[in-house]
Amino acid sequence: VTGSSTGFGRAMVEEVLRNGEIAVATLRKPSVFDDLAAKYPHTQLLVLPLDVTNEGQVRSVFVQAKDAFGRVDVVYNNAAQLLFQELEGVPMDRARALMDVNFWGAVSVSFEAVKFFREVNPKDAGGMLVQVSSMVGTTGVPLLGFYNTTKAALDSFTEVLAQEVLPAWNIRLVNVHPGWTRTPILSSDMLEPPALYASEPTAATTKRRAGWDAFVKSDLTDIETVTKRIWSVTRMDDEDLRKGVQEGIPGLVNMYTGMDSLECMHAKIGRLHGEMMWNTKVHYEY
Repeated sequence: VTGSSTGFGRAMVEEVLRNGEIAVATLRKPSVFDDLAAKYPHTQLLVLPLDVTNEGQVRSVFVQAKDAFGRVDVVYNNAAQLLFQELEGVPMDRARALMDVNFWGAVSVSFEAVKFFREVNPKDAGGMLVQVSSMVGTTGVPLLGFYNTTKAALDSFTEVLAQEVLPAWNIRLVNVHPGWTRTPILSSDMLEPPALYASEPTAATTKRRAGWDAFVKSDLTDIETVTKRIWSVTRMDDEDLRKGVQEGIPGLVNMYTGMDSLECMHAKIGRLHGEMMWNTKVHYEY
């Protein structure tokens, strides 16, 4: 599990451990996991330092996982950063840093995962690569422009990777698109100061900022529920997984979870703003 210090990463590690399975938790500051490390034995929980932008560290955690447990069955590719800001208000160095973590970091982990499943795991065992994308990666959302871009890029990368992975390798890819979920990052403190043009009352981001507090206090799906849904998909057998494969790409399952759909999300925000701001297509949900 990458990016396991908080949010979806921490929740998945806890779900794995609750189910009696083995977790390799990777994060930039391993001390954050001192509480769980004290609760679970090393034979069930291995905590390792990892900055996904450091390719050497990415390779190292896979080596250490092999040394500790001999194999890796599922890679939960979750590490990411989030930035709430108008596009023109984001300094280019911060935009590039977001892409380095959310896209290039995820790519680096993906390549090591595929290589491990193919070359290190027992013959024909394969493995599952779970990419934690986002529903907002499927459509542009004001204030999340660069985050949108990183996730849309990851979606395209994952689609191509799924087509290039040979069936004989027995590698399954699950591309997860969580909707708005109640996590520690959803607070007004996460909103960057508005760009100058965002002071205009008619600006899309002005309206979004005005309804933000009410939105984050609304009935969002809790992270434990979403994590359990994702966990259940990782436990499916191949026959059940095939029911959710993307048309034309038999090795890729697209999963939409969290809120019912982007349409639901935008309708909720629209009601809080007193108007409908977006129209999007409905996605099926697990």
